[in-house]
Amino acid sequence: MTARAGRAQTNTGIAAVDSANAARGAWARAVGELQRHDTAAARDDIARAAAAWPVQPAYLWASAVLSARSGDVRGAIAALDRYADLGLGRDLGIDSTFAALRTLPGFAELSTRHDVNRQPIVRGRPRASLRDSTFWPEGMDIDPRNGRIYVASVRHRTVAVVDANGSTRELWPRDRGDLSSVLGVRVDTARNVLWVTTSPVRASPDFTRGDTSSATLLRVRLGDGAVERRWLLPRGDHALGDLAVGPHGDVFVTDSNDPVLYRLRPGADTLEAMRDARFRSLQGLAPSPDGRFLFLADYSHGLLRVDLEHGSVLRLDDAPHSTSLGCDGIAWDRGAIVAVQNGVTPARVMRFALDPTWSRIARADVLDQNWRVADEPTIGAVAGGQFVYVANSQWEKFDAAGRRVSGKPLTAPQLLAIPLP
Repeated sequence: MTARAGRAQTNTGIAAVDSANAARGAWARAVGELQRHDTAAARDDIARAAAAWPVQPAYLWASAVLSARSGDVRGAIAALDRYADLGLGRDLGIDSTFAALRTLPGFAELSTRHDVNRQPIVRGRPRASLRDSTFWPEGMDIDPRNGRIYVASVRHRTVAVVDANGSTRELWPRDRGDLSSVLGVRVDTARNVLWVTTSPVRASPDFTRGDTSSATLLRVRLGDGAVERRWLLPRGDHALGDLAVGPHGDVFVTDSNDPVLYRLRPGADTLEAMRDARFRSLQGLAPSPDGRFLFLADYSHGLLRVDLEHGSVLRLDDAPHSTSLGCDGIAWDRGAIVAVQNGVTPARVMRFALDPTWSRIARADVLDQNWRVADEPTIGAVAGGQFVYVANSQWEKFDAAGRRVSGKPLTAPQLLAIPLP
């Protein structure tokens, strides 16, 4: 597939991709200035980054912190206010960075806004669990014919199968030498197969150097777990994090590291690669029911829409007082995108209702914000009027070298189900 220029999407009056690039450039300068202890210049550049890309909460938070440390009370308050205006919140009461601001008029109200935004919203109910706390779940999907749930394992390179009665088995023996970490799984009922993505994960305790060339799309027979076919990507730094099956049988796969969108047409032997300036950190994907569009979550740029006939890419404008950055797994639900948004604080599940043209987000609603259980949610699926998602993956519980992080205990993986409105 080839990409054509999509119409400009604006947050600040210029094209979104230009806005984001300008913000990243300012951020990179700020990092260098902080290393040289030039705090004043860094503060100015972080403010420029936040102004250029105002829906990126990381820039706003950094601006608030650096302003507070520099004694710029007005700048800190303004950044914290804009952070809360995105529907996000931090515990300002325990953060010593803002201790000098706590007696100022209006700070108590601002702190309360943050507290309200971060309050748990517990609509999800337990749907399934895995006993093994070392499983390290990532992607999942549900077979609508029987309610069977398939859960990918980053750590053990397998797929758990959870039957409707709660019994669990694994599709193939753990730690197969011919597979990397399993990241994405999707059920294809038309062909009675499971599509699976594998990629090397350096943070996994079982990572080996030989994994670096083993990013693969697999077609797996549902009946017995036999791998029917493999599509191996060329050697490189790949992360095939998620995939989706379109209504006409196309299989779509995102590579977060490259970043590339791959398409396998029905009956084709090769993967088609699509690149676009708006692709930076591709995550989940959701085809529209009519097969015209593919919606993508990009961690850095927000929600994107790909026109599958013409190849154009559109960034969906955010709804007022919200951000679509930091979304991982997404799913289609009756004119809306349900998204696991784990790149914000606190992590949450959102429903982004689209306008009638499917070109902008008209409304953003928090469905679940259960950070006491769902400390690291990832990917989910819509089935039976519910959104079922992996609540507690283990990405933050291992460092980049695969070592356990102190103070972050492993817990048994949980899948939560949220009733959809």
